[in-house]
Amino acid sequence: MKPATILLILGLIAPLFAGAQDTASLEQMRQAAARGSDAAQLEMGILYEFGYNMPKNEINALAWYQVSAERGNALAAKRRDLLKAKMKPEDIEAANKLARELVSGKTGNAAEASPAADKPPDTVGTPPPSEPAGEKPAAPNAAGEKPPSSP
Repeated sequence: MKPATILLILGLIAPLFAGAQDTASLEQMRQAAARGSDAAQLEMGILYEFGYNMPKNEINALAWYQVSAERGNALAAKRRDLLKAKMKPEDIEAANKLARELVSGKTGNAAEASPAADKPPDTVGTPPPSEPAGEKPAAPNAAGEKPPSSP
């Protein structure tokens, strides 16, 4: 084989190994952040804010910035304030909730958080609690009285 061919093959294969290392490094960073490293928490915020090796997610970014800033990280506080200035109030509240969960240890994976997770399930078409499913309330008679219900 020619040296140029070998270099070409190595050039095509090398990114595959680098991607595996990136995934392992990302998981190590996530674990360090979950254990309380304010530097790792800041880094997680940066990764989420700018979408490095993961989808961009400002809610997750803000949550990690808040957790890191609470531990005294001045750069995280600055990034938090800049990000909050351009976010919607409901997204800020979702980030606040996520930050509380991160601190309490209820979630180890901020990637699963989304604003939709805070919303109640769709209840269109379901009967109100006072009305059993499949039954309709009796209609009033001509005098405006409801007939007695049968057991």
